[in-house]
Amino acid sequence: MVRQEIIDKSSELQKTPMAERIANIKEELIEGGNEAQQLRRLPDWVSKKMADAGLYRFAMPKELGGEDMPARGQIEAIEASCAIDGSIGWCVQINSEINALVLRQMDPAFAHEICDDWYYLVCSGLGTPNGEFPGRKAQREGEGWRTTYQGAFASGCFNATWNLVLNPAAEVVDQDTGEMVDASFMVPRGEFQPVDTWNMAGLRGSGSHDVRINDEHVPDKHVLPQNALDSTKHWENPTYRNPSQVPYNKAAVALGIARGAIDTFVELATVKTPWMSGSLLKEQPEAYIRLGEMEATLRAARAWVMESQAEIEENLGPLDGGRSVPEWHLLRNGLLASTHAAQTCRHVVDVIHNTAGTTASRMEHPLERKLRDAHQAAAHGGVSWRHYGVMGKSWLGDEIPPQYAEVKRA
Repeated sequence: MVRQEIIDKSSELQKTPMAERIANIKEELIEGGNEAQQLRRLPDWVSKKMADAGLYRFAMPKELGGEDMPARGQIEAIEASCAIDGSIGWCVQINSEINALVLRQMDPAFAHEICDDWYYLVCSGLGTPNGEFPGRKAQREGEGWRTTYQGAFASGCFNATWNLVLNPAAEVVDQDTGEMVDASFMVPRGEFQPVDTWNMAGLRGSGSHDVRINDEHVPDKHVLPQNALDSTKHWENPTYRNPSQVPYNKAAVALGIARGAIDTFVELATVKTPWMSGSLLKEQPEAYIRLGEMEATLRAARAWVMESQAEIEENLGPLDGGRSVPEWHLLRNGLLASTHAAQTCRHVVDVIHNTAGTTASRMEHPLERKLRDAHQAAAHGGVSWRHYGVMGKSWLGDEIPPQYAEVKRA
């Protein structure tokens, strides 16, 4: 069982609202975010500071030392973090998300065991491996599996205590049958290794490197069902039955980055006199007109995300007697709202960056980083512009691909 001291620590943290907790460590997050740009991963000290503020546990069940936050609270926490620094906020969302996702079909006894560590943090690299890699294969060996694997985009892997190898996305092949392994694996720290492959411009400090497992034995107690992200039968929070958790988390990242960009622009506009203009930026019509339009655009996109997720949670109802998945028309709204928010925020940051002028292109200026981060956030598969077409076709009577009603990690 999770120790009482962890439950007590979480309960004590919750006496301080999440927004206040984040504000209290803002300067450390800025410093850690700047350092992360150079390291291309979060420094250990700032990841620990984030964990100590509860930034990886807020979506977890209270009985496991979490906060059982509904979607709105999760989105607000991610937004606030991303407004400070995109890479910091990305790790808040992805690691709090995976920390919760892996619990959906997990045996509660195993869940209590792995969560009995305040610094519990799960990464999961599922993308196409970069460069040479040892393959993706597993073979039954005693009471477990002998496993070799490598996958890309394992955000937070240098800080993680566990790595999730999630089938079918991981495409791990059973060497005895030639078929995909009918299981997913949890691999502890020391049995997986980060592989330095993350050299992106946007979200540069997120540490989304490859992760490799080389001929390690995964005991049956660490094996999850292949459908490890299916709706839960264990935990009350409707988050654990919501197929749009991954998209709304990505939307939250984009919303936070855009909020940070607007706030940064406001500060700049009060002190900058553009070259040859003769007046402050804030006094120029194109600046305040664009600012008003982008503020409205951001708030409208945010409102739909919040509204759609509230409707999904209400539709799911309680664990006992409620629904295992939401009705499709509500889920569609949640998925489309998340996609629209990410793509809209990319536009908002583009406009704000352009309006700020050359100052925003300087490498030391916050708007330069926010531009890169906004584009990277909008490129994620969970909120890609391609979803517009799939959703649009559904209104015209096309069948919905079944994966849209299931949680997917990309």
